[in-house]
Amino acid sequence: MRFFLALLCLVSSALAETYQDPKAAAFYAEHPDFFRFAKPADLPKDLVWQDGSEQKEFADPRAVRGGVLRQFTTSTPPTLRRVGPNANNGFRGELYDNNDFGLLAGHPDTDEIIPALATSWAMSADGMTAYFRLDPNAKFTDGQPVTVDDYFYTFYFHRSPWAKADWYADHYTREWGGVTKYDDHTLAVKAPRKRPYQLELLGGLRPTPRQFFKDFGPNYEKAYNDRFHPTTGPYYVKPDGFLREKSITLTRVTDWWGDRRKYYRYRYNPDAIQYGVIRELDSAYSSMLAGEIDYMPIMMPRYWYGTNEKKAYQEGYLTKAQFFNDIPRPPYGLYINTQRPLLSDVNVRIGLQHATDFQRVIDGFYRGDYERLQQFSEGLGKFTDPALRARRYSPELARAAFAKAGFTTADADGILRNAAGERLSFRLTFDTSDRRKYLATLVESARRCGVELRPETLEHTTMYRKVMEKNHDIVFWAWSVSSRIPALWESHHSENAVEVLADGRKVPKRQTNNITGVDDRELDGLIDQFRNATEEDEMVKLSFAMQRRIHDLADFIPGFKVPGYRIAHWNWVKFPEGFDVRAAEDPGQYGLFWLDPAQRETDLRDFRDGKTRGAPKTVIEDRWRTE
Repeated sequence: MRFFLALLCLVSSALAETYQDPKAAAFYAEHPDFFRFAKPADLPKDLVWQDGSEQKEFADPRAVRGGVLRQFTTSTPPTLRRVGPNANNGFRGELYDNNDFGLLAGHPDTDEIIPALATSWAMSADGMTAYFRLDPNAKFTDGQPVTVDDYFYTFYFHRSPWAKADWYADHYTREWGGVTKYDDHTLAVKAPRKRPYQLELLGGLRPTPRQFFKDFGPNYEKAYNDRFHPTTGPYYVKPDGFLREKSITLTRVTDWWGDRRKYYRYRYNPDAIQYGVIRELDSAYSSMLAGEIDYMPIMMPRYWYGTNEKKAYQEGYLTKAQFFNDIPRPPYGLYINTQRPLLSDVNVRIGLQHATDFQRVIDGFYRGDYERLQQFSEGLGKFTDPALRARRYSPELARAAFAKAGFTTADADGILRNAAGERLSFRLTFDTSDRRKYLATLVESARRCGVELRPETLEHTTMYRKVMEKNHDIVFWAWSVSSRIPALWESHHSENAVEVLADGRKVPKRQTNNITGVDDRELDGLIDQFRNATEEDEMVKLSFAMQRRIHDLADFIPGFKVPGYRIAHWNWVKFPEGFDVRAAEDPGQYGLFWLDPAQRETDLRDFRDGKTRGAPKTVIEDRWRTE
């Protein structure tokens, strides 16, 4: 006990310069092998420091600051918390993922490492430990400086049971070997094992603002539900900037620290980004054509081609642009809840794969512009098995699979049932009524195979909550994918599928990304081996094996992939010449555009007065097209 108290005092003293959570300090003291304290003189003498300064800048020096970017969202997020229940929602990218920085970043064109919060870095000779020097000017959006203490707090915060974030608890326990403080702006991060891409993985660590979490405790979920988590990025949400179901506004930090840094200057130029709630895409599209929204993704062919006939485009006020990238495609498709009684039978799930005609959706609704997704993990380069193909639509094969599950008799309406009288009838959940138009094709194709899919349209936030609580049968869904390395623990490992109660019963584990409830020991083993692999060749083989096992389990019906992205923007939104960011998920992700508020005012006036600006303009940027 005396040793513990002495160590606790040492920790508290070492971290006494600014606020320290005594519970966090105790946690550090309880884990001395993970949380270490040293002096600058203790740094290895043979370190070779790098700063990434040899890479080219990719922002445009012509960019100007100012204006309000007007966009839309189909619903405000259920919470402003970064982690915990309902935090992993569709708006998280705007709030955090694209608005916060790790120690290092990837150059969006070259894929080489560039500085972020760290100004320089070095790797140990054994490749197990990375050393970083923090930018002394870096601050959180609440004005507090970023120090090594915030990186220590990251591990305490995410591993705490109060966060109610199983993925984070696992990640910050298993995927890190320890952290060392040398001074306020120098740290080392140790890996738990040798692995490829070591520096990239360790350099992705983000700080957690410890001052903000003075009230962190058992009431975390409620106390922080509507409070913006300060980030190191250029935007934050003011207390009056979150109007539930009306709008959410991101305000730019005055004199943001990144404005003085290479790779970050000339970026994130609007003074504010305002997202109004518009529930239906057709309504948002109409608002964009009227100049009430500055730019909008128009991925759907009916918007892309239909814009050609619109006044704003024909008269030269609105530009269409198509971009390509080489990042993995989001897996659009049907996610089957395998914890449901009838859907627990793999033969039923295989039958459903044969019963859903996604190619007809692609050819009809999407005019052949989209491509069939062949597997859950696709677009991962060498990690994607090129031989693995999605099961094709076939009423014969569907009925044969259903028969193996005991569904052999058809009701008067043609829906198959088993000897117990159970019918092949499932709720098909999706958001926005727009999706109903093409999902109706799947409903029709399934009925021809003896399956009833009952459409259920929910507002996005409501749908998200339902799926996170594992109360769905089948949901049309897609995950955003940013990593080029398969990350299947969160989506397919049994630790995120079920929890065992005290009486031994298994129940669905809620608020995890394993939304299909897959609970398969063979797949678990492959995922665990992949996470512990030390060689890239081994990872490739295991990736293929994982993909094949997911194919065999049939918990996911591959839908379609979108080759690139399409937008329409008013000409007062300016992009760099030849802009096509290789690693972006959308044109705004890296904040390279800027606004001309004066042009907006004159363009809207002249547009409403019936004046013409010029010829229609469509931009196709395809230097990163890989398909």
